[in-house]
Amino acid sequence: MKHAPHPTGLPFKPEQTFFKDPATDRLLAMVMTLAAELHVARDRLTTLEMVLEKSGHLAPGVLDTFTPTPEQAAKLNADRQAFANELMLQTLGVEVSLGAPVEGVDKFDRS
Repeated sequence: MKHAPHPTGLPFKPEQTFFKDPATDRLLAMVMTLAAELHVARDRLTTLEMVLEKSGHLAPGVLDTFTPTPEQAAKLNADRQAFANELMLQTLGVEVSLGAPVEGVDKFDRS
């Protein structure tokens, strides 16, 4: 199977592997690519909200030339960091959900 050329036009290098199974590395790369795309979409949506809030309308192309104020940039950066923190928390291999409180578990026992 022939693959698409590298986006930079440079030749591909041998893949790096960090896990015993290279498929795990590939899966992680796919997840991180999707996460990056999701962040771009979230960032763009937040920018759209800021522009609409300020002007009440949206001209074509305005998102591509938008420069946030220092306060808006701080919000975008904080949102980006919170997203990255939540995403990377999953890599620690620890249970991250709080689950149901012990006193409430019996409500769900239907045996």
